[in-house]
Amino acid sequence: MFVIMCGYVWEDIRGTSLHQDVLRLHVIANSDNPGDQQLKLQVKDQVVAQLRDALIEASTAEEARQIALRELPAIKRTAEATIAQHGYQYGVNVEVGQYAFPTKSYGNLVFPAGDYQAVRVVIGEGQGKNWWCVLFPPLCMVSSSEQGLSLDSPQQAEMSLKCLKLLPRGLQVTLEGKQHKG
Repeated sequence: MFVIMCGYVWEDIRGTSLHQDVLRLHVIANSDNPGDQQLKLQVKDQVVAQLRDALIEASTAEEARQIALRELPAIKRTAEATIAQHGYQYGVNVEVGQYAFPTKSYGNLVFPAGDYQAVRVVIGEGQGKNWWCVLFPPLCMVSSSEQGLSLDSPQQAEMSLKCLKLLPRGLQVTLEGKQHKG
């Protein structure tokens, strides 16, 4: 019974529904030069501020996606204005779509690798480091660190299964090639 419950929790954590239950924001800088990286954060701040009010009415990820689609022209104008205000002449591409993301952690949450719906803002050539957060549920609105979350960062996502902590001391369980001790 315990193994079945852990297996169920493991499948749930691995995120088949998580991919469908969130809307992410993904902002990609023109390049890795410091000015472009700072501009990326400024564009991110303005886009998050703009979407904060619009997404309040969303109660599902699909509703959030529909709102984001409706807001695309305004998001693009906001990004273009922010870029121009900071003295750059980059173009910007803004889309809502399904994009591949690697496994990453966001605070205490782990987002498994996979395809997620996202609002993607690509500044200029889009060859720089990127920043991401979760628009729905509104995690961006609560926690948007200045450094942001980079998909290129070397940080390792670590998953902890509470049911494994209940194992008797010394007992080992192997899940997907990794051993876990009780």
